[in-house]
Amino acid sequence: MKILFLEWKSYCVPDMAEAFTEAGHDVTLATCAEMTDRYNTEFDNFFEKKLSESSYDAVFTFNYFPIVSKNCDKAQILYISWVYDNPLIALFSCTVINPCNRIFLFDYHSYEYFHNQGISTIFYLPLCANPKRLCKSTNTDIPQNDISFVGSLYTEPKQRLYDKLSGMDSYSKGYIDALVDAQSHIDGYFFLEESLSPALLDAMQKVCPITPNQDGAETPAYVYSHYFLGRRATALARIDLLNKLSQNFDVTVYTHADCKDILPTAIYGGKIDYYDTMPTVFQHSKINLNITLKTIQTGIPLRAWDILGCSGFLLTNFQQELCDFFIPGEDFVYYESPPDAIEKAAYFLSHDRERQEIAHNAFEKIAASHTFHHRVQSMFDII
Repeated sequence: MKILFLEWKSYCVPDMAEAFTEAGHDVTLATCAEMTDRYNTEFDNFFEKKLSESSYDAVFTFNYFPIVSKNCDKAQILYISWVYDNPLIALFSCTVINPCNRIFLFDYHSYEYFHNQGISTIFYLPLCANPKRLCKSTNTDIPQNDISFVGSLYTEPKQRLYDKLSGMDSYSKGYIDALVDAQSHIDGYFFLEESLSPALLDAMQKVCPITPNQDGAETPAYVYSHYFLGRRATALARIDLLNKLSQNFDVTVYTHADCKDILPTAIYGGKIDYYDTMPTVFQHSKINLNITLKTIQTGIPLRAWDILGCSGFLLTNFQQELCDFFIPGEDFVYYESPPDAIEKAAYFLSHDRERQEIAHNAFEKIAASHTFHHRVQSMFDII
């Protein structure tokens, strides 16, 4: 097939382009910032021009973009999207039912939700890793670390949507605070959306009104729970675990901004590049932490795949789908609580051979059956 690959600040672009090419497809990469808009004549013109330049069989994007679907539907060309974010509000666009779409979700729980709504354009496809690229990273500026965490703490200004609810009445705010705190201690079951009563939604709407997209079916309950509350619950979970671990071990945190005010005993490693630096961090760390965003109920996040694809040792919260592809204690290790994480970190920091064997086992499984090449094969089997 001849594929037009549209990207805008997407991860894994070279990995996917390489996999398409290895599978015999002809790939053209193009970038257009306006693809993030729901309506934009500049993108419409850009898309029309691209199609006039060559005869494409399909368009591909990481994540789903309604404006791309609308243009593909108009041109009667196949639109393939592979979603690695959760939540993704664009999935509630009415455009998801366009017959041109083949939308792949990495979280089985999310796939089930849409499948049960009778949406036939959405499919399940777990994420993966590119061990060949990941293991080539040799950034010599990265130190050897005992324990590392790479990711957002959801305390950056643009992530602090929860702060917009501070003007709520004291009863409603206290109730919401309690719900968020409870969610921060629970993995694999996201209950915040179903816990928002009409009274709580009304209280939130008064201080920070939510208006659904014109072409969207998302509810205020979905937006508040997944974007405002879910991120806050994740922030609490990550900060709590990192503080407790860093009080017992050397923990390096690679995140967007200096975190000494909220993680006083951790080492701030700075912001790192996904391609150039992150793989070396995983390779140079005895233990790599994955603390999953609460809204990802069953799926394996991209970060966990990247760690395993680097032959890094993964210590993670429990995610159901990890056990569908890997064996706990043989390929990775999961913790059930902060005290359990501390106990397991202490054990594996002092058992080098066992830790290295576990990391190697997972790496071998990824190389054998969980690369981008394998996922492209699965994708086109469905298409």
